[in-house]
Amino acid sequence: MRYLSSSRLTGRPMRRPTWMLLPLLLIGLAWTYHTPVVRAVVPVDEAAPHSLPANHPPIGLNSPPVNPMVSASRMAETNEIIHQNRTAFKRGIHLTALEMLTVQSGSELKTLDTWARESIHAICGYSSINGEKPLYTALDMAFRPQAWDSRNFIYIMAIPIRERLGKLVTAKEAKRILEQGTVSPEFLANPEVRKLLIKIGSQSVLSSSVNQISTAMETFQTLRQHLKIVPPATGANGMWVQPLALLPNLGKMIGSMVPALKNTKPLPGYSTATAKAVALGYVDLGYGWTSNNVSEANSGIQELAAALPSVNTAAYPEYAKRFVEIWYNRMFNGTLIGVFFYFISLTLFLIAATGAYPAARKPAIIFFTLAVLIHAAFMGIRWWLAGRIPIQNEFESVLGSAFIGCVVGLILEYWKRTSLFGLAFSFVGFLAMTACFVVPFVLGKSIGANISHVDGVLNTYWLYIHVNVVISSYALIGASFCLGLVYLFTKLHYQTHPVEATAAAPATLATAGGPVLAMAGGGTLPPDGGESAGKGVRSPAKIAEDRLTFLTRLDQANIIVLQMAFWFLGTGIIFGAVWADYSWGRPWGWDPKETFALVTWLVYLIIVHLRFVSPKYRSDWTAWLSIVGFAVMMFNWIGVNFFLVGLHSYA
Repeated sequence: MRYLSSSRLTGRPMRRPTWMLLPLLLIGLAWTYHTPVVRAVVPVDEAAPHSLPANHPPIGLNSPPVNPMVSASRMAETNEIIHQNRTAFKRGIHLTALEMLTVQSGSELKTLDTWARESIHAICGYSSINGEKPLYTALDMAFRPQAWDSRNFIYIMAIPIRERLGKLVTAKEAKRILEQGTVSPEFLANPEVRKLLIKIGSQSVLSSSVNQISTAMETFQTLRQHLKIVPPATGANGMWVQPLALLPNLGKMIGSMVPALKNTKPLPGYSTATAKAVALGYVDLGYGWTSNNVSEANSGIQELAAALPSVNTAAYPEYAKRFVEIWYNRMFNGTLIGVFFYFISLTLFLIAATGAYPAARKPAIIFFTLAVLIHAAFMGIRWWLAGRIPIQNEFESVLGSAFIGCVVGLILEYWKRTSLFGLAFSFVGFLAMTACFVVPFVLGKSIGANISHVDGVLNTYWLYIHVNVVISSYALIGASFCLGLVYLFTKLHYQTHPVEATAAAPATLATAGGPVLAMAGGGTLPPDGGESAGKGVRSPAKIAEDRLTFLTRLDQANIIVLQMAFWFLGTGIIFGAVWADYSWGRPWGWDPKETFALVTWLVYLIIVHLRFVSPKYRSDWTAWLSIVGFAVMMFNWIGVNFFLVGLHSYA
């Protein structure tokens, strides 16, 4: 497809093609908007199109043309685009200025860089393909969809779907689909494949996987029409439009060249100069991209970058916000750097708490403080970019929970100076940051890392009160889980390495018992059996006492955190009932989330109760039930949200 050249309208020398091909622009746009497509994964398999059984109808580019005259010309154009050598174009294209521009996606304003990352993730489950910039891939799919039709880049996550689709192709192709999990848009365009996917989608177990494929298809198919990068002519909250929508604003000039636009009314508020700069800049970009002309494409990018921000400065986001948004995206929303600092502090606190090297507490608390500050900085950046407190979705609630918990843990650690609170809450921060970074890649689905707004009825002050209190309890429950694990593993270690056994065999103590004794602050026994205890070496009795002291400290720290979790969660449930009455007209409706939140609270009620009725084994019960409570909480937080349908869920 040839694009409209701006030379006729600007006085610049006329390029290939001539103005006589202008009507093809509208035909090409209509065709592009209806190009079939689908979901993807990396790396892109550029192998030859698959083979279907002999009794299957041919599909895609090799199918019999419905209109031979139109299809023949389109086939020639498609083959030309597919066989372009894009190496020089990729090397020479400059997308930095384009990444900084803003697009309206749904009701959200975001940079083109963000839009491209989200679009590619929706299509293939990753933010990039073959290491290319997300914006390059998104624009290539938008301007050259023909080049992607026969590539195996559409990812099928569910193994049962791969197996059933494999029955429609040859054994070799079925094996490849099963192993790689990728298919091409041509394959999914086959009527029999579509029919099978509809049938599979009717099964509740696999419906979400089929929905992901449908979402990817729609995203790929509408990439170009979603390039609404022109702000409204006036005001700050109007609808954004595509650049080519401004062509009628060029007046009689465009009407005489493209008769189809002769009677089209221009968009109000946009001047002819604005329309020329924006529409023709976009034309240059599209023509250069499809014709493999990098200088033309770069010229279009420069024209758009210069014109768009000045169309309506009141509606266009400021440069600083757009710059920070791109930086925020490339820092993985702060999760990767957070993982590093929380892991270092977790490791150092563990070394200090067990007594292996008590002096490690000082660098541990420094790293922990830095981790919390970095965490706060990225939460603040997200708050600024979104224009709201970032606690709306799963991603934000996980990070918000960890942040509040780590602040509490930092205060407790500075106060108690035991290394145990630092250990527990740095574990919470590390676990949360790791989950937010890894889960989208492992599960292939977004958990809300994309910045968006809160829907109407939910956007009240009770949202922030209820959610903040509840997610604070989740962080405390996670810290209790860590302390419970440390308690149980330490006690098991002590039981398998009793003090008496190590005292009876001092010769083997340095290699076998030394690290165990160090966990309680002890040391190895000298050959004199402990007579030199006064010179810094502990006796067996002192080692046993230190071990008991360490377990007692763990239990005391755990019960402090558990009691805080109990009261925070109970208060959060009450606030949730108030919010539900405000939003939905009833305080309690036995929604799955409400029900399992109550179950979680009851588990911690049992823990608190057992502290009084079972004094003999209360420390053991506390540790075990803190693990059980954490499992119930995780099911309530993750399982209910994603797998049970309710007012609180993402299912």
